Amino acid sequence: MIRAVVVGYGLAGRSIHIPLLRRQPAIQLHGVVARDPKIRSEATAVEGVVGYPDLASAVRDPDVDLVIIATPHDSHADLAVEALRGGKHCVVDKVMALTPAEADRMIAARDESGTMLSVFHNRRWDWDFVTIRSLLASGALGQPILFESSVCRYASPKTWRGRAIAAGTILFDWGAHLIDQALGLGLGPCRRLTAWVTQAPWPGVDSGGHGRIVLEFDNVLFWIETSRVCRLDRPRWSILGTDGAFVKYGIDPQEVALRSGNLDAASEAAGHVGTLVVERDGARVETPVVTLHASWDGYYANIVDHLESRVPLAVSGEEGREVVRILEAAQISSDTHQTVEGPWGRGT
Repeated sequence: MIRAVVVGYGLAGRSIHIPLLRRQPAIQLHGVVARDPKIRSEATAVEGVVGYPDLASAVRDPDVDLVIIATPHDSHADLAVEALRGGKHCVVDKVMALTPAEADRMIAARDESGTMLSVFHNRRWDWDFVTIRSLLASGALGQPILFESSVCRYASPKTWRGRAIAAGTILFDWGAHLIDQALGLGLGPCRRLTAWVTQAPWPGVDSGGHGRIVLEFDNVLFWIETSRVCRLDRPRWSILGTDGAFVKYGIDPQEVALRSGNLDAASEAAGHVGTLVVERDGARVETPVVTLHASWDGYYANIVDHLESRVPLAVSGEEGREVVRILEAAQISSDTHQTVEGPWGRGT
């Protein structure tokens, strides 16, 4: 049995990580770290686990095997290094860190201690993403030319997510997931990028209202867009290829289902089924593309398999660091209004 402690009892810890951990027969939720006594008391009462006032207390506990960091982005590096140096395996919620230097410290602590470090890029198991991977593998689009991957909403950020010092820019939130997905499509190394982050309209929010990154792979452009100020229904995916095109609306339904108490109840709206568009005999032909189903359970199932059987990690610390490297370059590009040269991604 792998005994896990979750650091942080906010939205990510309470509503995402803990429910997913409880779905793994080989993981036991052993405790929660929360500095605020009221929150700690709530967590211990609701979850029926040990409450720790700080990470140091959890690290000293010989019954703890795995530490999950589910705190604001600016705290990830210090907490992960503390856990790893204390001999605990560690999962860090995305984004891994705010700078590549912080990510390097985390990886160094992992190597020095001989522990495991993984980044929670759970959206590799999103239904839309696994569908697109299958569609590309089928060759139905031919050679891809342009990807547009967007998550655009109208909502002001809550608590720390609106503060750049704690969260990074808007691109460090959903943008981190979209970058990770782009790097996972086998498009080769990203050669250069150009990025923009616009201001948010709400007082006290300095992490941005709208963000865009254009990643340039060899002969492929990958356009990432995330917004808090968009009142339009934008496609989640739009892909152009030499032989066809694909469009799909709607966010993966698993988070809503998980936060409602039953991941297995996730279902996709009929209008969110993707459409493949090709030309046959001079006529436009539109075909629905059945959405493939995966499960966010895959992330922690892989953690178990890695710790018990040394199966390779699905998401390594090095892969998490590449996302952070791209985010740093995107910030430089936005600040200087210039294209930044890479490369980034696998093989670099």
